[in-house]
Amino acid sequence: MILRPKPLSRHAVQPLDAAPIGPMATVPSWLRRAVEMAQTLEDAALASGAALAALDAVVRRQERWAGAWRQRLALAAAAATARQAGRTEDEAALRDTVLLTRPGDDVGPAGRTFLAWRRLAARPPEH
Repeated sequence: MILRPKPLSRHAVQPLDAAPIGPMATVPSWLRRAVEMAQTLEDAALASGAALAALDAVVRRQERWAGAWRQRLALAAAAATARQAGRTEDEAALRDTVLLTRPGDDVGPAGRTFLAWRRLAARPPEH
């Protein structure tokens, strides 16, 4: 289940020049239990809403990794948008189209969709 945090390795090494890593966001135990115990659609909807609220709080904290995570979500959103538009490009094709095209060359309709999602994801969420 994606709501269970992975245990950290005892042998994880942090680079010497890196700033200390702050505490990782944990999923509240009541939320984990609610997701595991959901038996009806209403229970699942309530647990989903609570999970989104917890995720929103994590995103708004502006962690260092948030920009990379937003860009990853932008790639996934662009792939979903391309599929809905009837295009065949997947995430890898979109990424390659944008990154391997020479500056000034046309990236095509799916590539423009990906670039639009990247611009949108580049802005941090409003508080």
